[in-house]
Amino acid sequence: MQDSLHKALREAVSKAKCPGGVAYVGAKDETYFFEAEGRRQVTPKPLPAERLTVYDLASLTKVIATTTAVMLLRDDGVLALDQPVSEHIPVPSLSRFTIRNLLTHTSGLYAWHADYKDVHSVTEFVQRCADIEPDWEPGTRRRYSDPGFLLLGMVVELASRDSLDAFCRKRIFEPLGMKDTTFNPPPAMRERCAATAWCSWRGRVMRGEVHDENAYAVGGVSGHAGLFSTAPDVARFCRTLLAGELLKETTLAEMTRLGQVACYPWQGLGWQLDPWRGGPQGYLPSRAAFGHTGWTGTSMWMDRDTGLFAILLGNTCHPDREHRDSETFRRTFYDGVAARFYPGRGNTHTGLDRLVLDDFAPLREKRIALLTHHAAVDELGRPILDVLKLAPDVHVKVVYSPEHGLRGQAEAGESVGGQTAPGMEVISLYGRRRRPSRDELAGVDLFVVDLQDVGARYYTYPATMRECLAACGEAGTPVLLLDRPNPLGGAVIEGPAADEAGSPVCYAHIPVRHGMTLGELATLFLAREWPGPKPALTVHPLDGWTPDFLFDSCSLPWLAPSPNIPTPETALVYIGMCLFEGTNLNEGRGTDTPFQLIGAPWLRPDVVLKEVEAEWTTGLQLTPDNYTPRAIPGKAIKPRYKDETCQGIRIDVTDPGMARPFTLAVALIQAIRRVHPAEFAWNDHFDALAGGPGLRRGVERGEGVRHMARQWREEIEAFEALRPQLYKAESARD
Repeated sequence: MQDSLHKALREAVSKAKCPGGVAYVGAKDETYFFEAEGRRQVTPKPLPAERLTVYDLASLTKVIATTTAVMLLRDDGVLALDQPVSEHIPVPSLSRFTIRNLLTHTSGLYAWHADYKDVHSVTEFVQRCADIEPDWEPGTRRRYSDPGFLLLGMVVELASRDSLDAFCRKRIFEPLGMKDTTFNPPPAMRERCAATAWCSWRGRVMRGEVHDENAYAVGGVSGHAGLFSTAPDVARFCRTLLAGELLKETTLAEMTRLGQVACYPWQGLGWQLDPWRGGPQGYLPSRAAFGHTGWTGTSMWMDRDTGLFAILLGNTCHPDREHRDSETFRRTFYDGVAARFYPGRGNTHTGLDRLVLDDFAPLREKRIALLTHHAAVDELGRPILDVLKLAPDVHVKVVYSPEHGLRGQAEAGESVGGQTAPGMEVISLYGRRRRPSRDELAGVDLFVVDLQDVGARYYTYPATMRECLAACGEAGTPVLLLDRPNPLGGAVIEGPAADEAGSPVCYAHIPVRHGMTLGELATLFLAREWPGPKPALTVHPLDGWTPDFLFDSCSLPWLAPSPNIPTPETALVYIGMCLFEGTNLNEGRGTDTPFQLIGAPWLRPDVVLKEVEAEWTTGLQLTPDNYTPRAIPGKAIKPRYKDETCQGIRIDVTDPGMARPFTLAVALIQAIRRVHPAEFAWNDHFDALAGGPGLRRGVERGEGVRHMARQWREEIEAFEALRPQLYKAESARD
């Protein structure tokens, strides 16, 4: 462990061209890693980074000092989060926003300005904040704001009747034994301080003096910046905070609750939540992770679920801000922490989540058409139509739905009639009508696609999307696709590439288990021979997802994308067992476990299972099981062998990563034909599902599964060489 984390720290310093840094990774009673790397100063003379080097924490001040102070005072009953700020700072215009608005960066105040050039006291800063009208109604949008926390620092002082630095020293630093944590380090401590950037305003490299000019202008003590500390002191803070010893556990839970800011779910009270792997802040792949960063190159992340915390203190801005690369510094180190402590696990964010992260920028002031369904939710489970209401200047003109309808309640193949969404008609694109009309698109600025696919070529959603792409190309309407995970991942490809394509259940010359997200499929469609004008396509990609991940690794809510795919495990076995729709067996429709059962009144499951070689059942458990298909409204009105007792085989997933359900299905079909040559029969649907007659003919010729699998492998290798890959596999990362 030490070696892998030390390597991550060395690479972080090297790749970011940072002078040096100190990292500390631990939990409640354990220290996994605590080392220094590189230098704390390169000019005017080189000095090494040491484990007790003191760093300018910059915006970590906001959470270690200011947020903690506010919550201590709240728990003391001295202030309330929903009080207008003017109740503590007696300036009438500050009644526009609350303490909660300041803590969550939703006040509408500006982000930062070089106020230090003409403002020289906290009082003058407050007046400037009071004089500037917020850019939007507080609480409706989020923008990170230094002035907001400067105001909070003053609230702490007025509410506590003490200075900010004295209050924090008495209530936080001294009780925790944080002896190296302070505003305005004394001369003896400055010798251990890491240098920051050359400041043209002050005419020197900063060392032991706060780098932030606005904090410096008010004396080095501010709610937004000014705190200095060491990695061991910050570790003490993390341990006591996670243990509920600094603030009450209920208070910590309140501070770190996802979704408390509707327009930006990743903002807690002061703290940043649920980090994005692709973001600049660093990354612990846990929904329960919370942390913060500082401009000088500092960062900290904690995981409430595991108790793990990771601290990275550096001075990426030294010797000058032009070469500052805090993003590479953090991402490289925290990627190493994630690989060590969270293998095969992620907190995936979808294209819809990214739209929210980007404050709906691609959609604002546009008229949009939307192809979607009920399973298109954000990470909190909010449907896309509800999410879009957070941006009033986004105008949804028309909504289209795929097979199963907007609410996903129609069974397979069922036509969907008059659907409605609040204030608008929903047009079904399944059945006779398969694409938007030119007239409908004439008044649309952007066509948005958000669908949860299941990763099988049989599934009709990609076919519907393809028709919409064609219509948008002809109408000249650009397309934005909000990507979602392939619940089966992208590392395993199964089945033959289709010989015949063009039907909703076989829309492209690709394998049955294709391993692509909907964004990759759309990219593939347009990259291959396209029959008409191509639309301008933008894919909002996933974050924190790799092809190694099955759905259970993503920490996302699963909403059944169609009535007979109730779980991700069902989606996996569907890859193979859907083939039985093309035979005279029941495929589990009319039961609570569709596609996890196959059977018929005439089937002899014990005999069939003896005919199936064990290697085709890896990752799956097959057991005999009698069942009776029933009519289930919305799922199966007329299942095959309705109300008849079927002798069946149950398929349970024991190891999703090892399971090859398509290969198993072919082996089962071969075994059933051998055991029941008189009873078994194909129907006309089989060749459409299989992508042509080749698979059926191979079974009829008696070709073995191994022989077929070798043929598929050649086709899969050719396909993998050409398919677009928007995401990098974990095993292939640097």
